[in-house]
Amino acid sequence: MFAQVQDGAIVRTGFSVQRMFPNVSFSGMPNSEFLTENNIQNVVEAERKDRLYYYVTQGDVVLVDGIPTQQYTNTAMAIEDVDATDEDGNQLYVQVFDPDEGDDGAMVDTSEKLITRGLKYTFKNRIKSQANSALAGTDWMVIRKAERSVEIPAATVTYRAAVITEYDRLKAAITGAADVDALAVVMGAQNWPVEAI
Repeated sequence: MFAQVQDGAIVRTGFSVQRMFPNVSFSGMPNSEFLTENNIQNVVEAERKDRLYYYVTQGDVVLVDGIPTQQYTNTAMAIEDVDATDEDGNQLYVQVFDPDEGDDGAMVDTSEKLITRGLKYTFKNRIKSQANSALAGTDWMVIRKAERSVEIPAATVTYRAAVITEYDRLKAAITGAADVDALAVVMGAQNWPVEAI
């Protein structure tokens, strides 16, 4: 993306110089002389955080120290579960269909609070699923051991123990994460074992 800067202000932006100057004929890309003469600069990106942990909203292109910069608003997602409320702050409840309500039935509140899940809940479920998937391929050996007393190979026992240890470590680290950035560090430092063949 490009921006034209004049007198300390951005006068126009565009994804191509050709579109910014539709009445100028270019043979290929505009040369550096044209860009300099017309105060055309590349737009640089401001910090845009990981959308896995942040709501990222694109803002305006503004001058930062004389450089046209695409701005972003990065709002951290909630990491803890919270009670769901309406716009007036009233608690929301899980609803079910009651066929006896009104003429045609209606949705009615239960006594179960509606919860908005945070990232910790989501990532704990994710690592649980990863651990279950990692163990699934050798579960038959555990069943065979229980049913017929056939020994599990030592490498498999070691592997399964390592999967469980990593799951426990990650679960504790997720629980202890103080904020979104700490949670991102935990999730980026997963160290699942490789299954022995």
